[in-house]
Amino acid sequence: MNSEIDKTPQDGGRSEKAHGEHNHDGHGHHHGDHHHHDDHHHDGPWKLNVQGVVIESPHPEIVVRHAIKQAGFNPDTPWIIILKIAGEPKKEVDLNYTIDLRHKGIEKLRLTPRQINNGEMGAARRVEFAMLPQDEQHLDDLGLRWETLVDVGRRWLIIRNYPVPPGYRASVTDIAIEVPVSYPGAQLDMFYCYPPLALLSGAMIEQTQHMETVTGLLFQRWSRHRPWDAARDTLATHLALVDESLRREVER
Repeated sequence: MNSEIDKTPQDGGRSEKAHGEHNHDGHGHHHGDHHHHDDHHHDGPWKLNVQGVVIESPHPEIVVRHAIKQAGFNPDTPWIIILKIAGEPKKEVDLNYTIDLRHKGIEKLRLTPRQINNGEMGAARRVEFAMLPQDEQHLDDLGLRWETLVDVGRRWLIIRNYPVPPGYRASVTDIAIEVPVSYPGAQLDMFYCYPPLALLSGAMIEQTQHMETVTGLLFQRWSRHRPWDAARDTLATHLALVDESLRREVER
């Protein structure tokens, strides 16, 4: 399941941090004298990217729950909610956290379904080959459930319940990525979806008609490619291609 920075008010007002700071407990409490005396220079709308959906707010402060709902997601779904701010570590926030869009560098809210097992022990992760340590760390940082397996001599990374942007008939899909033995010297290329994705609009998604059998299931092949730099590219950059490819189809 990555990159847009768009939070500047359309009137060109300068961006500044509000007079009050967020509490570190993730609830974003604000004092009554929080607003700066010249807030009239910051008339909105203010923009925020929520999992690929850009929303607008007439006010520079927005509660996470409201932002998620405005973007078309169900805030009551058990999400892992990550606030990305340029130059700062990723920060997990809760539904009651208040985002101050005047804070410099705010990029986006990323939503990842939080696995619920109803008190039962979760299934053990199937790991038939190791990914690069930085790849495994990246997947874990995103809160994604993943496993690796070998099927008919081909090595696959399977990412479960990968979130897709609004505009598809499903909200999540399993993503399969073939991992060559010589990766990262050899590139990660294309990706595969199960169940196959379809647009709510009914429009055809180009270059997705081929189906690939992985562990007996028919995955939809997304034939998407880009130049590969073995010294720079990793799973993280390939997932950026996945996100951009999924988003592009619903933004046409």
